[in-house]
Amino acid sequence: MNTLHPRNDDMHGTALIDRVVERVRERGWPTCDAPGLDEPVPLAPGALDRLTLPGGRPLPPSLRRWLAFDASWLADVGWYEDPAAPVLGDRGLRETAQGMYGSGDGMAGMFGAFEELLPAVCLPLVGGCDSRRLLYLGAPDSTGEYPVLVTDIDDLPYVAVMYPGLDVYLADLADVLDLDFDTYTSLAEHPEYAARMAEHARNTGLGADGLDFCELD
Repeated sequence: MNTLHPRNDDMHGTALIDRVVERVRERGWPTCDAPGLDEPVPLAPGALDRLTLPGGRPLPPSLRRWLAFDASWLADVGWYEDPAAPVLGDRGLRETAQGMYGSGDGMAGMFGAFEELLPAVCLPLVGGCDSRRLLYLGAPDSTGEYPVLVTDIDDLPYVAVMYPGLDVYLADLADVLDLDFDTYTSLAEHPEYAARMAEHARNTGLGADGLDFCELD
């Protein structure tokens, strides 16, 4: 892992989201995982200035830039009901997992066992079959971004840091970046994202490889 790799600012934060916006504006989402976006609905500047994360924390740069382009898509994903006046939810990992997998899935309810380690609010994202992605609003990295976690129920409930932020997740979803995922945690070895991934691995306590249900203390 090369943590001394000089950062390419075009591959992080608002600069990366600008590339996503350009891609989506021109051609839409290239994946059926993402809800349709027929016409972007920008969040009004005043509403954007008032919007905060739970606890009054500022929005990560990527989210603020995305909402200035469109607030409707994340309403479709399930972050809030009113794209003109969004209020972010307050669900933890168990409730978020049950919402993504279905409340009747008993294994999804087992993600509650991770909440001592991961007590912060989670916001659902699209992608995956036996797996799901979510934004975890614990601690930000040095760029102000929060990690995107992956949950998996293929064997035992499993959680790991998959993306170092909403910026990289959205760029992958929009095919702005060409990322290879041999495993969920492949970006821990990526020359551009390894340093941020390592920050989130420490901040979440999930480590570089993530944890499954049996590995919890």
